[in-house]
Amino acid sequence: MVLLVERLSKLYSKLENHHNHPQPEALSASLQAFRSDVSSFITQLLNSDPGLETLSLEWIQKCFQILPMINKAFAKLVVEIDYHVRKWKAKTMEEYLKYSLDLLDLLNSFSSALSHLGQARLSLSHALSLVESSPSSAVERLKTIEFMSFTKEFKDQENKIDESKERSWSDKEWVILQALMELRSTGFWVCSIVLAGLCGDDRAYLAMRKSSGALSNPTLINLDSSVCGVIMGEGCVLKEVRELKDSADCLVEAIAGESSSDAAAEEMRRKLEEFEKLLDGLGKEVDRLFFELLAGRNELLDCIRLQKP
Repeated sequence: MVLLVERLSKLYSKLENHHNHPQPEALSASLQAFRSDVSSFITQLLNSDPGLETLSLEWIQKCFQILPMINKAFAKLVVEIDYHVRKWKAKTMEEYLKYSLDLLDLLNSFSSALSHLGQARLSLSHALSLVESSPSSAVERLKTIEFMSFTKEFKDQENKIDESKERSWSDKEWVILQALMELRSTGFWVCSIVLAGLCGDDRAYLAMRKSSGALSNPTLINLDSSVCGVIMGEGCVLKEVRELKDSADCLVEAIAGESSSDAAAEEMRRKLEEFEKLLDGLGKEVDRLFFELLAGRNELLDCIRLQKP
């Protein structure tokens, strides 16, 4: 994200020279525009698929895609108010570094959860390969495969600003800190949905939901209410996981009934291929955002080192 700010700064510097010293009204408008962008991304997710009865990997991926979008919106805000990272005060740098570190940790958790799902898929594929040569072994493996085995503990995260120091902030720093609060709150909420879906465990959602702090975005509050009702009422096992479990049960029944299992095996094979494709797609997006965040953190740390006497 910090690297993106650098590139945008170079791109717009010649066009925006007359905005180098925006007035408080302009700063407020820029902050509002950032918040409107965030609301727009959430609205797109809210309208993308009303079928929240069973969360799907495709929907989880759309949730995840909000993270890079809100990061880009934040970078755009930094450029508009001409407050590059090199100008940030210690408080602003500290808040950004804290948020990005927490997000990197969560991205690692996503990768671990995806790895667990990938291992379960491989186990199902192996069991499927044994159907013809050793049906009894296939049945035994199909009955013992578990998808949800990843858990993570979360610590509560503060998402507020110490207002006692507010008078010492410049207008620009106050805007960036407010935007960081929005970034953190929305980002943690998104992470709560993604991780809960990947783990199939509503405890991950509840813990992360608490960590995100009080939600202030009305659009996000509406979406959270809908999602919370679904998860609390029906759980958060992925649609694809449920379908694979059903396919495995059908295949076991077909083998036990000593009837042709070809159709059931073919159906499972098709679902496994779709599952693998979705896992790979989300995994690539997680890796991409991880390395972008890591590069941004390194650049900001370099700025801090250069500022030291």
